[in-house]
Amino acid sequence: MTSPARHLSVSGGRPTPAAALTAVPETPRALQELDRVLDVFRTANRTAKDLVSDSRMQQLEWVAGELALALPLGLTATAGDSLAELLAPDAVHAYLLYGRGGYLRSAPIVATDPTSYDTSERIRIFCLERIADQARIPFEAPDLPPWGLRPTVSPRMADLITAHLDDEAKQWPEADRPDVIVRGLAMWGVMRDALPRLGEIESMLVDSLVLTADTRTITLHRQPQGGLRGKTSEPETIDLSIDTGRRLVDWLDRRNRLILRLHGGVPRHLWLSAPPNPDFGVPIRRRGISKWYKKAADAVQIKQDAGGVPEEDLVPTRWETMRRTLLAQRQAAEGTA
Repeated sequence: MTSPARHLSVSGGRPTPAAALTAVPETPRALQELDRVLDVFRTANRTAKDLVSDSRMQQLEWVAGELALALPLGLTATAGDSLAELLAPDAVHAYLLYGRGGYLRSAPIVATDPTSYDTSERIRIFCLERIADQARIPFEAPDLPPWGLRPTVSPRMADLITAHLDDEAKQWPEADRPDVIVRGLAMWGVMRDALPRLGEIESMLVDSLVLTADTRTITLHRQPQGGLRGKTSEPETIDLSIDTGRRLVDWLDRRNRLILRLHGGVPRHLWLSAPPNPDFGVPIRRRGISKWYKKAADAVQIKQDAGGVPEEDLVPTRWETMRRTLLAQRQAAEGTA
């Protein structure tokens, strides 16, 4: 089979001599078969997100992209011949080595160590299993690395964020505070009291709250993690502080105003998007919550830098790092009680 060719020059005019033509290599058969398997996942993602969620589809596309980058680097002599050869143990081992060494990154990163976290390798292996299962190819899964968590930071960081949010709110008369500030104060209060993961705070409902003169609680469904994935989540009811309860009352009042503009069904979710988001009034997703938190953390870090405050750690910009920092602080306090 002949390979397609293209001209090195696109200036037009006289035809380019044959010697100046360069052959465009055909896509290896293994990658063609891989793309056909991905098409099945893409269809499922569009029609049945309970089978292939958006985040899972993103992971599958990421692994497929890495395999396409790894193949020319050299996996095995036959890795490009078929998807079965690409998923053979030796080829998979070579691919994971490239990934672990940071050689498959498609964009530069700001880091002194280019190696991936073990979590990335677990995702790679899981996606390879899904691809092999869909293609009905036997697959020998490598041993999974242990779960590795990013280190926690000083609990003082949470107090800095609390102080920043309070200072931001004080710049406005209470009645004129932007909805996003009122929501942020309530959300951060729930964070400190209940320690929810992003997915757990995203799925909170108004019905999960009980706010009376004597009772302030929120019920959330803890999402199983690690080896408990796939298990049914269990509801957990947490007592809230007086301050958090007051801030939630303020947010519920603002929330009721936000949904007045909506047509059709009224959202049951506790946390809604707020202006200047043009879609204000609809449930806020975890990406939006993460971006809000990162913006607050970045603002605190800028204050620290401007003040020349000596510090060993930077303010964590990941919600989960802060959550585990507060969890470790609570566990340490309970252990000494």
